[in-house]
Amino acid sequence: VAVAIVIFSTLISTRPQAPVQERTQPGVLVDIQQVDYAALSPVLTLYGRLEAPQTANLRAAINADVATVHVFDGQTVSEGQILVELDPREAQLAVDQAQAELALIDAQIEAEQSQLKRNEALLATQQQLVDLAQAAVSRAEKLQQSQLSSQALLDESISLQAQQSLNLKQLQFDIQDHPIRLAQLQANRQQVQARLDRAQLDLTRTNIRAPFAGRVSSRPIAQGDRVQSGDLLVTVYDLQQFELRAPIPQRYLADIYPVLENADQTLTATADISGQTYRFELQRLGGEVDSNVAGRDGLFRLIGDPGILAAGQFISVELTLPVRQNTIAIPYSALYGLDRVYR
Repeated sequence: VAVAIVIFSTLISTRPQAPVQERTQPGVLVDIQQVDYAALSPVLTLYGRLEAPQTANLRAAINADVATVHVFDGQTVSEGQILVELDPREAQLAVDQAQAELALIDAQIEAEQSQLKRNEALLATQQQLVDLAQAAVSRAEKLQQSQLSSQALLDESISLQAQQSLNLKQLQFDIQDHPIRLAQLQANRQQVQARLDRAQLDLTRTNIRAPFAGRVSSRPIAQGDRVQSGDLLVTVYDLQQFELRAPIPQRYLADIYPVLENADQTLTATADISGQTYRFELQRLGGEVDSNVAGRDGLFRLIGDPGILAAGQFISVELTLPVRQNTIAIPYSALYGLDRVYR
């Protein structure tokens, strides 16, 4: 045991000592830059969403069954292309009924015109009958005075004369009231014609067409559905009317206001999406200011082909602001509190 203790103590005392390393102060990496004044255009990064101001919500104008749906969500369509076909049979029945009513009114007008011609032709003859009846009454009165005729013959002559006079008055009244009856028939015809025009218009509305070239954003119907007047069928937005709505910080608006007031100047923003570069031109500022945002929304119009862009898409753009004279370009990381820089 004593020998073991001696050997252990010897090993401990003769072991090599590790060199002591002194801790050095860590170095600070510093970039330096020569101060050069120049005329530079600041570039501002903005984040926003694409909007389609020209959006059409195509709705059903009649009650009908959906016969065929030709488009799907996200599909590109051309102007005038048929998107949805509604069953036209109900609309066609309304057209046929209005056409039948119109034909009936036309027949009534023609009959009224013919009746006028007959009445005018009979008027002279009826006047002659009245004159003859009056003459017969005169003769009967003379015979009665001469006691060559009975009172019954006189009464019969007077009755015949009254009947002929009544027929004459009736003809005259019919001729006199002809413009009134004709005006009433013409008014009825206009009403029926209006119903026919409406029915024909509804028949054309069974084919829902694209009002402009664009892209389908929603299609909440399917073949066989029953739709009522006012139900949404398809929503289409115009690809050539894309706008980017992006908030612009308040501190940069002072540079933007003069450009918007000057028709000869424009501000352009660019975005790189999936390897393609898109350009946007600032058109105007939003009409409302969000109380939670220090700035205003900028509305940028897309220049050129929209390509793969879609409404509602979130993108970032680089907005080139107007040129500033005597400006120094420094990295953003050199700023402290947006108003100080180390030297």
